[in-house]
Amino acid sequence: MQRAIYYTQLNSPWGPLFLAGTEKGICSCQFLPGKDISNLISQLWEKPDHLVQENALPLVPAIDVLEQYFSGETKHLSHALDLQGTPFQRMVWSALREIPLGKVTTYGEIAGEIGRPRAARAVGQACGSNNVVLFVPCHRVVAAHGKLGGFGGGLELKKALLRHEGFFSFQLSAVSDQK
Repeated sequence: MQRAIYYTQLNSPWGPLFLAGTEKGICSCQFLPGKDISNLISQLWEKPDHLVQENALPLVPAIDVLEQYFSGETKHLSHALDLQGTPFQRMVWSALREIPLGKVTTYGEIAGEIGRPRAARAVGQACGSNNVVLFVPCHRVVAAHGKLGGFGGGLELKKALLRHEGFFSFQLSAVSDQK
């Protein structure tokens, strides 16, 4: 029996956003600048026994949550997720969901929280494998010594998201753009 994966594209204050989900929850939420939407759709087809179709209607609850986030009405993007990853990645992503809005933490601090204090680089790799940005807020993780670190959508987008969430400009000036 085939399971459905629905997808759509929506506008955000920071550019187009690709959103996909199953009956279990959101499985992809990615900013499109610099990414080819056809590649994202192809990745959905790689899931066995899934029928992929463009249809925003099943995604309306998640879209509503995102629109509340975009407008500043909500402080937490709470929605069911359908995450595919290793047990380590899932531990990291779970810890990322606990970072409060307007706060940042480091890769090393996340590594310590999950009981793997020497795994800061692996935490960074798990952040880079996150396909549900905003719902799993990897943009709230910075490198040690105040460096901004990386972000799949680029550092300007990372800064814009942090500003939107209340991590103010004067704080961002203390966080270096260098990796």
